Amino acid sequence: MLRVERIKVSYDEVPALHEVSFKVESGQIVSIVGANGAGKSTILKAISSALHPDEGAIFFEDQRLDQIPAHRVVEMGIAHVPEGRRLFSRLTVKQNLTLGAYTKKSLEHREATLRRIFQLFPVLQERQNQRAGTLSGGEQQMLAIARGLMSKPKLLMLDEPSMGIMPKLITEIFEMIQRMNKEEGITILLVEQNVQEALELAHYAYVLQTGRIIMEGKPSDLLQTDLIKKAYLGL
Repeated sequence: MLRVERIKVSYDEVPALHEVSFKVESGQIVSIVGANGAGKSTILKAISSALHPDEGAIFFEDQRLDQIPAHRVVEMGIAHVPEGRRLFSRLTVKQNLTLGAYTKKSLEHREATLRRIFQLFPVLQERQNQRAGTLSGGEQQMLAIARGLMSKPKLLMLDEPSMGIMPKLITEIFEMIQRMNKEEGITILLVEQNVQEALELAHYAYVLQTGRIIMEGKPSDLLQTDLIKKAYLGL
């Protein structure tokens, strides 16, 4: 479904990604894990065309992404839930959700999608008339994910969904991600520094360190490596 081929990305001529390559198969949850500052968010920005690679190429369903504007990426079926949630805090929960359905395809199904969102996230239905800025951190993250689903994506990209959330709610968020994959059939690309949770959730995973993919494989295998145990799990 998604192929990233040897991309290089720089900020003001300072390299952030060095020939990064990976793929995401349809129906999978793929995790990219690594420490803060490793370049995980930069990868998602490149896929969504918020940044353009200096070199390399990105393909989604065999169509090239890295040469088109960001709004076309959304129309092709990719939703990006950014780090920090980026909600419209003064607008209500429902208003934030409806703003997520702005492509032609998603507008046609907006009411049906909204009903399904409220089934998946009952707390958002309860608080649909409440301002987004008054929600808890966990509820705001749910709203950010739900807003991404409003565009009816084939691929949902999640950037650090556990950041700034209480441990109890982190488990709930990851369970919801798994449910979206299983019940809705949505392919998910997850970038996380919460390594154990991200690996336990995924079908396949990559380890990113200082802008380079240094390891990949089945999560159960990666969890047994000395690198993961020592550098990320503190064992």
